[in-house]
Amino acid sequence: MLDINKVEKLKKNYFQGSLDNTKNQPDFFLLHKFELVSPSAAQNFLDDFKKSIINEKRVLIYIHLPFCFSECVFCNSFPHKVNKQQQDFYFKSIIKEIDIFAQTGLFDNKETQCIYFGGGTPTSFSNDNLEAIINKIRKVTHVVKEASITTEAHPLTLKNSDRIKGLSKIGVNRVSMGCQTFDPEILKICNRSHTIDGIKKIITELNELNMLSNIDMMAGLPGQTIKSMKLDMEILEEIKPSAVEYIRHEIVNPLAIEIYKKNPELVVKDEDLFQMVYLMQSWMQKQGYEQNGYFTGKKFWEYRYHWLKEMPIIAFGSRARSYSKSMSLDKHENISIYTKLIDKNIPPIGRCAFLSKSDQMFRYLFLGLQFKKGMSLIKFKERFNENALDVFRDLIDSLEEFSCIRIKENHISLTDIGAFFVEDVCDFIIDFALKLESKDLKRNPNSSGSTSSRL
Repeated sequence: MLDINKVEKLKKNYFQGSLDNTKNQPDFFLLHKFELVSPSAAQNFLDDFKKSIINEKRVLIYIHLPFCFSECVFCNSFPHKVNKQQQDFYFKSIIKEIDIFAQTGLFDNKETQCIYFGGGTPTSFSNDNLEAIINKIRKVTHVVKEASITTEAHPLTLKNSDRIKGLSKIGVNRVSMGCQTFDPEILKICNRSHTIDGIKKIITELNELNMLSNIDMMAGLPGQTIKSMKLDMEILEEIKPSAVEYIRHEIVNPLAIEIYKKNPELVVKDEDLFQMVYLMQSWMQKQGYEQNGYFTGKKFWEYRYHWLKEMPIIAFGSRARSYSKSMSLDKHENISIYTKLIDKNIPPIGRCAFLSKSDQMFRYLFLGLQFKKGMSLIKFKERFNENALDVFRDLIDSLEEFSCIRIKENHISLTDIGAFFVEDVCDFIIDFALKLESKDLKRNPNSSGSTSSRL
């Protein structure tokens, strides 16, 4: 049981409410660091990225497939409406983009640890499309035998048992479904539909095929209550997916903005959201599910595990973001620009950020704190030749003041309070880093694209 006085102190001082910017983790993101990349310079930036991972032995591959059957109110990825002709063209662009990157030698002497299809709804593409992408990846890089291959999916795309069997046949061994809630009234508001029985059937079939499952859930959805969240948890206990991820509803979608303007009573009060976050973390801990702040191993979340360990991410698709320890590359968000550049054999890089030594140190701490054991002081010293306790003295003092952090056994780690409110700690760290550079810098949601807005 957490100390109620310490919890109240945290809530009063830096808990991010429903209308605040949240969801900045799992990665450290400073928007002002990015510079626009002209097509003529794109190859140079790709060469820089190649140099930044030259000593890395394994990489993660992310494929962004930003198409959905409809746009959900809570969605922060701004997908495109399913369109077969446009998707066929986009699919061919993905295949060609992989070749463009591979021809630079980016994958030389590299192995691929995980492949992750994100969206949008990747399963709005056919199994044949997904298989062709996997096969293309296998042609340009060695995919390790035990590789985790995940696809996100809308539950309605998995109603047919043959679809799930087909995914297993092409090598997908983990499926992550967005459910968000099981409350029919909230689902209706969010332009979403799925049934409890339908989800149960999918989980059963995934289990029979020895495929891992994850269900994404949300706190703070329009009109959501603590009671409805408790009912969701009871259903999850019955369904028993391999993993569950609870995140907060981030109000950036214009559809959500309009709903809240017309019905402000649907905005979850900050006090209720605080209780929801406390409830969901307590429940996750009790059920043995791992969240950021409590990560211990890679069994059910291998892609996320290696990401937090700073394994490079090579991402393909519009708006996809690649990471190395010293660089971040964003692809063009506009699909038309993205596909036209690829058609001209130009890497579709829209912007890039180089991480300074200070940025790299903050990122190392930021990612390390999401593990239960925390960030190693010894490894920090070996990498940066700096004492983390000196580098982050003021930040540590601030987090210790709110009982969010502790120093134990040569590690800086989150306390239970810090882990329960890991999103707020992550936001606090980013805010702290921004203030070191300028008091005028403001944090934006990590997921926001050029089409996002704020309430």
